[in-house]
Amino acid sequence: MNFDALAEAERNAMQNGKALQGTILRRKTVSPENIYLFKTEVLRALSDETRQGIIVLLGKHGSLCVNDLAAYFNVGRPTVSHHLHVLREAKVVKSEKLGKEMHYSLNLRNIRRSIKSLDKVLDSIEMTRD
Repeated sequence: MNFDALAEAERNAMQNGKALQGTILRRKTVSPENIYLFKTEVLRALSDETRQGIIVLLGKHGSLCVNDLAAYFNVGRPTVSHHLHVLREAKVVKSEKLGKEMHYSLNLRNIRRSIKSLDKVLDSIEMTRD
């Protein structure tokens, strides 16, 4: 049984009030809700130094286009576009077309949600170690 199938079975069992038989469950302190709320895409998006720099610049300036961002880094527009694509897929940034160019800004709501989810996962891990 793969992880997704196990988590689905756990959710169904919790909703129906039944225990899973023949399946080893994770400790109760790590709930499926905590794991599913936390998105690994956000960590992957934040793991790159250039993307971290983009986040800092967007936080400082509010909204920037690819040309503006490329001017800050020693990389071309296609590279900046790739980094923005990764950040957009992780919902760390959002885009809006202004005139002929796309402008990017931070998606603070989703960033906060991801941080809260990560904090819940870390709390659950700490509880299992105590």
